[in-house]
Amino acid sequence: MILCLLGKEKHFYCFIIIFSCSIQLFAQKSVQHLITLPHKVDFVSDNLFKQGIHISPDGKDLSLNNYHLTLNAKAYFPVMGEFHYSRYPRAEWEEAILKMKAAGITVVAFYDFWIHHEEQKGHFRFDDNRDVKYFIQLLAKHQLYGLARIGPWAHGEARNGGFPDWFLKKMTNGFDRVTKNGSVEPEVKIWYEKLAEQFKGLYFKDGGPIIGIQVDNEVGARTGNDGSKYLSALKKIALEEGMDVPLYVATGWPGPQIPEDDLLPLWGGYPDAPWTQNTKDLPPNNLYSFITDRRDRNIGNDVLKYTEGQTPFYRHPFLTVELGGGMQVTYHRRPTLKAGDLLAIDYTRLGVGANMLGYYVFHGTQHPLSWNQEFSTEESKSNIFPYPNDYPKISYDFEAPITEWGYIRDYYHDFKLLHQFIASYGNELAPMLATIPSDNPENEKDFKKLRYSIRSAEGAGYIFFNNYIRHFDMANQEGVSFLINTGKEQLRIPQKGGFNIPNKVYGIIPFNKNMGGVLMKYALAHPAVVLPQSNETLYTFYAMEGVKPEFSFDRASIKSIKVTGGKINKTKAFISVVDLAAGKNCMIKIQSLTGQNSTILLLKKEEALHTYVFPIKGKATLLMTDKLAFYDEAKDKLTIRSLGENRFNIWTFPALTTSNQELKTLKKAGIFQEYEVKFSAAYADSVTFKDISNSSAFNQYLNSLEGKTPDGPTYGILHNTRFPYLNYEINMPKSLPKGIRDLKLELNYQGNTAAIYANHILIADNYYVGEPMVFSLKRNESLLKDGTFIFQITPLMHEAKIHFEPNTPLSFRDKEHAILKNIKVIPEFEFVL
Repeated sequence: MILCLLGKEKHFYCFIIIFSCSIQLFAQKSVQHLITLPHKVDFVSDNLFKQGIHISPDGKDLSLNNYHLTLNAKAYFPVMGEFHYSRYPRAEWEEAILKMKAAGITVVAFYDFWIHHEEQKGHFRFDDNRDVKYFIQLLAKHQLYGLARIGPWAHGEARNGGFPDWFLKKMTNGFDRVTKNGSVEPEVKIWYEKLAEQFKGLYFKDGGPIIGIQVDNEVGARTGNDGSKYLSALKKIALEEGMDVPLYVATGWPGPQIPEDDLLPLWGGYPDAPWTQNTKDLPPNNLYSFITDRRDRNIGNDVLKYTEGQTPFYRHPFLTVELGGGMQVTYHRRPTLKAGDLLAIDYTRLGVGANMLGYYVFHGTQHPLSWNQEFSTEESKSNIFPYPNDYPKISYDFEAPITEWGYIRDYYHDFKLLHQFIASYGNELAPMLATIPSDNPENEKDFKKLRYSIRSAEGAGYIFFNNYIRHFDMANQEGVSFLINTGKEQLRIPQKGGFNIPNKVYGIIPFNKNMGGVLMKYALAHPAVVLPQSNETLYTFYAMEGVKPEFSFDRASIKSIKVTGGKINKTKAFISVVDLAAGKNCMIKIQSLTGQNSTILLLKKEEALHTYVFPIKGKATLLMTDKLAFYDEAKDKLTIRSLGENRFNIWTFPALTTSNQELKTLKKAGIFQEYEVKFSAAYADSVTFKDISNSSAFNQYLNSLEGKTPDGPTYGILHNTRFPYLNYEINMPKSLPKGIRDLKLELNYQGNTAAIYANHILIADNYYVGEPMVFSLKRNESLLKDGTFIFQITPLMHEAKIHFEPNTPLSFRDKEHAILKNIKVIPEFEFVL
């Protein structure tokens, strides 16, 4: 049923309700889900939102309707990742941008932290790591868009939320920046003015990359609509300073304070809530369900108050800015993450209509010390207006796909794989309506029913399903089938029987997809890359865990079909391909009645995870490697980095054209050409350490704690030998070995907190989560020759007001309390083509 209401602007707003029922066939252990697709709903593209200039000098038009963004009047689905330039070395910015681009990021969001630029009143700095103009120029160089989050209050776990100390001292209302009438302090206008000077000439209207401006962050209204007045006033100041962009945005939480004609609300969702003010296990997160409420009520619940009721059906598209790219640990809560903890939420948000994925953060960074190294700049209980949380003084790793040191986590590849789907199908997906069948679970604690939704248009679409909840097990879904009423047909998926969806699996099932003139009725396999070639189109899919792959086609649309690694079944109306053995050799070659050629490549998920798509020498290339790879189009340079292995294989389609001596051509595997990369350099040395602690003082300190861990961090930004903690002197190499790009250190310690000091200044830190602390020698190469490195550990006692993940190793706290067990040294090799 479609229920349409007439809004105040005299436009119809439609709530789509799909009546679905489950037919339980106990003998077959199967459940069939009956679905009726909705009728077409018109898009509204008039004056629901006041854009700035949204046409570039070369004629590009970035606009929006109430469902999605448009670029040159076509649906546009961006993927946005957050990166904080002022928390990262300027010399490494370009690489960071290329790594994000390699993962499928198309828009880079960045906070401009006021405190980093005007720590001293009236003294603005845009030099070194604060050179935001150069950062934006790099985005332009590598053909990425940018969204500037200009504050004045940013949060981002920064000291005072980004307010300079001198400014905050004049405030009287603490966290809530909103004054009674929404007025803005004059210093904020000066801050915007200085930023505008850096942004000049770099806006979309100038041919530059800045497509959006976010004013402030997480604004709560003290009374009435003061928050709305405050946000409107900030936008007005930004406009007066020349910040003219297609999109003006604000975070949509915690409540209904967004002036929706002036600012587009963006949304978020995290797998955990380490800022929550307790140490209890968290209940199931409702964002693992397909729910229409766009808010994550956990975001900022340490300081924000949320209004009751769900967010309404918005006039504006569902765009996100803070889906968790990871989670930053706090002193009192220390989550660690798996790929599904993060990705499953992306699937539910896509399934209910999200048309931009925006991650906070996609690249980890580090808090800088103050200009004169007098204080640290992280959020803490010791800020002028104390926050409820203590964060590491340096590390802002956030468990992001790209770490604070520039290495990648395993789930970097999971994000990349999802973004390949969006790059290939996002423009088609964006206009599709989202519907949530009524046989979904009624609440987040129902672990038995299938969680799923449909995005569809004109009888074609995608089924999104999620059988994953962080820290909880779901029932294995057996014998699942769908019967879809498109209005023109009854489409059953699969044609016969059912398929299984095990616990911890999420995915996408396409149906009625036109593939080069061939109508694919459905695929029980996950779509990924679409790679056009000169004489055919390559479609890659991958087998989802526990889901038996199957493809079904409309027989009338096919001239010929050939399968390698599978079996063809034909009926009068359909051609099905079953018994597929996913891998590099598993292919379906199809020619349509009109002579168009297509190849479907069904990979194992592990293979698909390790694919990249690069325009190598101007040719769209599928590269397969489990290493970090990125491509610089401006220099036509491919870089592959290997941690620990000086010999490994890569696969590409099509084959590379190169005479590089480090690249040895091997056999072919299906459509892929295989190569071996081999480095002559090797590294087998170790990094040694010695205990320089005052054992007597340390034992006295342990006794004084009486079995209780301090309620907050006790280390400082200067190494103080009087503090009776465990201290080790690290014997670092004086330089990096020849032929080695970097040495990654993994310091396997146990304790409460760990810190590395060079020449008595804090340069890295870590809160114990049961995993080694990571450290890059290349980042600190200038200190190697003459630096003295001290590794300090504070003890973890049996009693601790800290929430640890299940299975975190903690037995040491009953005896040793703090220890550095070993240091693993991993060489990083670099191959450049």
